[in-house]
Amino acid sequence: MKILKEKKNLLMEINKEFLTETIAGIETLHNAISQFINDKLNKNDLENVIQSEKRCDRIKERYVQVLFKDKRALPFLVEDRYKILMMVDQVNDKGEFFARFLQVYPFKLYDDIKESYKALCDSCYNTVKELINCVTLIETDFDGAYKVTFDIESIRRDARKAKFELLDILFKKKDDPTKIYLTSKLVTYIYEIASWAEETSDYLRGLIIKYPTR
Repeated sequence: MKILKEKKNLLMEINKEFLTETIAGIETLHNAISQFINDKLNKNDLENVIQSEKRCDRIKERYVQVLFKDKRALPFLVEDRYKILMMVDQVNDKGEFFARFLQVYPFKLYDDIKESYKALCDSCYNTVKELINCVTLIETDFDGAYKVTFDIESIRRDARKAKFELLDILFKKKDDPTKIYLTSKLVTYIYEIASWAEETSDYLRGLIIKYPTR
């Protein structure tokens, strides 16, 4: 029992560090996008997103090392915990990818899509915030975590609606095809973060069903 408690406490401590760094990275990205929309982007902020992803990788390695030390010492299957970690880490990877893309994006954002693009980015940011909330709650409050999975689904629907509204505007423009194409990637790449957050929350919902007495 002592080994179980020590291992669980250590995993929770490392996981908290991982989730804190994840939300810090997505907040930095969200702030950078807001600056970009207002034509005030400081590309050094995007480098901070990239460095945050690297820090998450190091924390992830520590978590995995502890996780596999004694497979019998946890109430969830080790494989389930490992998959949660890796799925959340994909948020960091997608955020880093978007930051690198925005670093090389050579245009200013069209004025007529700024408001809708901000709405899309806000929705994506909120799906990640709620995902981190869900991952935290699943350790102690299954009912609360279950509810949050549906909140994430609802926010992701808003993001999908904004995505297609933006693409509809972009694909009707008579402008430089390269700018239209690259701007459409700004839309689809940021939406992928929201989509992945929902996919991860769907997995968490499945775990709640899998462990109904927790």
